[in-house]
Amino acid sequence: MTSPGSVTFGLLLPSREFAMYAPHDGDPLRLVDLAVRAEELGFGAAWIGDSLLAKPRAEPLSVLAAVAAATERIDLGTAVLLASMRNAAQFAQQAATVDALSGGRLILGVGAGPPGPQVNADFDLVGADFDRRGSRMMQVVHEARELWRAEDTPAELRLQPVCATEGGPRMWLGGSGPRGLERAGRHFDGWFPTAPAVDAFAEQLVTMRSHAADAGRDPASITAAAYLTVNIGDPDTAAAEVDQHSRLYYGVEFEVVRRLLGTRSGTQPEIMAWLQSYIDAGCEHISIRLASPDVDTQLDRLVELLPQLRT
Repeated sequence: MTSPGSVTFGLLLPSREFAMYAPHDGDPLRLVDLAVRAEELGFGAAWIGDSLLAKPRAEPLSVLAAVAAATERIDLGTAVLLASMRNAAQFAQQAATVDALSGGRLILGVGAGPPGPQVNADFDLVGADFDRRGSRMMQVVHEARELWRAEDTPAELRLQPVCATEGGPRMWLGGSGPRGLERAGRHFDGWFPTAPAVDAFAEQLVTMRSHAADAGRDPASITAAAYLTVNIGDPDTAAAEVDQHSRLYYGVEFEVVRRLLGTRSGTQPEIMAWLQSYIDAGCEHISIRLASPDVDTQLDRLVELLPQLRT
C-alpha cells in the first residue's frame, strides 16, 4: 500500500502468531491467503519472520515461494532472516529460487540474531557459532552475492536457478547498533530496524547515511524502513492485547518489550499520528505487525487509516 507520496507499507504475515494463539492450527496456507489479501488491499510488501524453536513458526523462504506463485505484484520479504544460522550456498540457492519464482520481487531482510538463551539454543541446534553471529552473517551475505553474480562461471558450475534480479535479490539489514548502522550504510540496499522510538530512528538514520557517504555510496539509494507493531482499537482492550502478545511472543510483559521494539496500541487517530511521526522522520517503508489474535479486524482498521498518512 502506498500513501499519497512515496512511502510504502508492508504487512508482516503472522507466522508466529498463528502458531502462538492456536498452536494446533498453524497451517501455512493461511499465511499465503493473507498475503494474497494484502496484495488485493494494495500493500507494497508481505513480510515474514524467522526462527526455529526460540519462536516456533513456518520456515520463511518456503512460505514466500508459495506466496510468489499466488501473487503477481507484491514484494516478498524476510523480517528478518537469520543468515548466520545458514549455509551460504544453500541460502543463496533458496533465495535465488524464490526470486525467480516471484519475478524479482524478493527482499532479503537479514540480521545476526538477537541475544538470549533461546536464540543461542537455536544456533546450537544447527551447529552455528552464536558468539560470531555478526561476522558470520556478513560472510554468508558476501558468499551468496558472489554466487548470484558469477556470470563468467561455466554453466555446469553456476547456481541454478538464476536470480530474476540482476546481481541477486535486494538485501536489507535489520539492526540499529553501531556495527549494524555501519554495515547497513556500507553494504546493504536497505536499513530495517525495529525502531523503538522515533527520535532514535531519526538519529540512527543520519548515522547510517553518513556511513554510506563515507563508503562512496549515495545515501538516498538505501531504503530507510521500520518494523513497527500495532494494535488498533479501544485503548484498554488494545493495551491488554499488546501485553498478551508480548508475554506469548517474548515471554515478558509489554513494558520490557516497549523499550526495544516500536510498538503502539490505541485508537485509529493515535496510531495514525504515531506512524506519521516515522514518515516525518524519513521512513520510506513501514512493515506493520498486528499484535492481536484477531488479524482480520486489525487489518480492516489498519487499511482505513493508511491512506490518510502524509509524506
